[in-house]
Amino acid sequence: MKIDLHLHTTFSDGKLSPEEMIRNAYENHYSFISITDHDTFAGYLEAKEFMKDKYHTLELIPGVEISTIFENTEVHILAYYFDETNEDLIELLKQVYDSRYGRALEMVARLKTFGIELDWASVLSYAGKNKYIGRPHIARALITNGSIKTIREAFDKYLHNDSPAYVPKLKVDTEYAINVIKKAGGISVLAHPGRLSDDSIVYNCIDMGIDGLEVYYVSHITGQTRLYEQIALENNLVRTGGTDFHGNEFFYVNYSAPDICIKDLKALNEKRKNK
Repeated sequence: MKIDLHLHTTFSDGKLSPEEMIRNAYENHYSFISITDHDTFAGYLEAKEFMKDKYHTLELIPGVEISTIFENTEVHILAYYFDETNEDLIELLKQVYDSRYGRALEMVARLKTFGIELDWASVLSYAGKNKYIGRPHIARALITNGSIKTIREAFDKYLHNDSPAYVPKLKVDTEYAINVIKKAGGISVLAHPGRLSDDSIVYNCIDMGIDGLEVYYVSHITGQTRLYEQIALENNLVRTGGTDFHGNEFFYVNYSAPDICIKDLKALNEKRKNK
């Protein structure tokens, strides 16, 4: 059984469409996946529709990755098994989406201070069907117009957090997002805790009521995996795992989270449904 509970499509900043993601997972013999696009589950809905009466050996778990802020630190919260019609969750994601669009427009305008006239249509062309726009899309447009050669160069020169061209994201409070997920019947999981600057944030999220930790994140080193596994067990949290796949990572097709991840998620989901 192969499992990956952290995947991105063209509905956020991934390179594969939801249909391509499903075919890719099916052809590589995955049993359970979750499309967890940033701040939208529209890609999941499209994949769900595409899968009707097909791909019977593959189960698609409802998912989304929400960008939040805790004490000026960006914290990503994964949500699974939520009610897709919950108005509070839909409104929260809409606010984040709307702010991203305006933020990107402002960043393109600010790039003019560097003498860069960036074509907005070029930026949109990289943003996918959902027109979800982030800094990677602006970076790709900068490559297209010849301003830079690589995405890393775009960030180093123009798009880093201290650049005059940088515009901050909408600040969604971490605890608020966790509570919205809970009220929507969902399971909240702290994404890639090993990428946080301070493990105290993990304990803060536990105090806020987080349901789980992404213990088996593909980039965690062995010591990190063991630490977060121990924290999860000590605090009765679900354990999940995934690649954070965006479309070109070499490790994707060989990865699988442990079976316990899907067992944990399904058990908690059933427990909540039966309350």
